[in-house]
Amino acid sequence: MEFRIETLDFEVRVVGKGQMVKTGRAFKKIPVLWSAAKKEGFTQKLIDLSWENPQCAQEGVLGICGEEAAITADEFTYFMGVRYDGEIPDQMEAVSIPPGTWAVFPNITEAWKRLYSEWLPGSGYELANAPCIECYYGPKRKPRHELWVPVLPKV
Repeated sequence: MEFRIETLDFEVRVVGKGQMVKTGRAFKKIPVLWSAAKKEGFTQKLIDLSWENPQCAQEGVLGICGEEAAITADEFTYFMGVRYDGEIPDQMEAVSIPPGTWAVFPNITEAWKRLYSEWLPGSGYELANAPCIECYYGPKRKPRHELWVPVLPKV
């Protein structure tokens, strides 16, 4: 499974908004959330904010999955946002992603299917206490999207 390791040595502040998602329905519900966000113009608002002051490899529109990589609760907050350091826009809120090390996988859908059962057991890493982040990049970027998984070396 293709991946790379990225280290962000600073906190990433993300502005946007979150919605509760039932864990068992996440793969069906999250695409519906993105579709509604596009239709309502929210995605474009996020894109406009993201272009103001790009600073790190985690640029693009982000989908933050809960509060930690091992989602074991019946539901979690899926937060749609962008890295942004300015004043929080009306009807949005901010969340912070701590500094850390990330295993980064191209193709979000494929990564989710294989992450826990195939990659993690033999990787030499364990999940860190931070959320997984789906990064959706601009049209000229390859790959178009990536899954960032917080990790620590196994002890």
